[in-house]
Amino acid sequence: MPLHTEHAPNPWARRITHTFEVLIVACLAIMGILVFGNVVLRYAFNSGIAVSEELSRLLFVWLIFLGAVLASAQRIHIGFDTLQRRVGPRLRRALITFSGLLILAGCVVFIVGGWKQTVINLGNTYPVLGISYAWLYGVGIVFGVALIVPVSYNIVRALRGDFDKMTHDLGDRIEQASERIEAEVGGQTGPRA
Repeated sequence: MPLHTEHAPNPWARRITHTFEVLIVACLAIMGILVFGNVVLRYAFNSGIAVSEELSRLLFVWLIFLGAVLASAQRIHIGFDTLQRRVGPRLRRALITFSGLLILAGCVVFIVGGWKQTVINLGNTYPVLGISYAWLYGVGIVFGVALIVPVSYNIVRALRGDFDKMTHDLGDRIEQASERIEAEVGGQTGPRA
């Protein structure tokens, strides 16, 4: 069972999560093919793929920002919840809500700043790719808008008092998933007969 199933409560959320996963895999695959192909062509044929460097750099930026949204939605990003674990429910609710509001403020900064940079760079193009630099700066808008959804969801969960699972770290969740899978399989180590 994938780790993100419990974090995608409805079919739309699962579809969006899956779309982000596919986009991230596509970015990584294209980057790998371009860079590997470019290295082989350079050493073997003293040639290369002209767009390799620019496109890889652009895809890397998109990969990072899409991955950050996905990590936030799945709650597998780096975080320090030591304080949240040691305080009572009311203060924990306040801390989660406050940190969520700070992140939402950051989202607004990304949206506004991304919009301004995208507009400024609409006329500038990559020398080899020939596409607008707006594709680079537009990721800030996508990131800011997309991050609002999981952060708002976490704030609502905190206000409802449903924050116990929110503070489990990734190691605990992996261990619980492993135990659940082991219980379902019945301790088998090899393929089923």
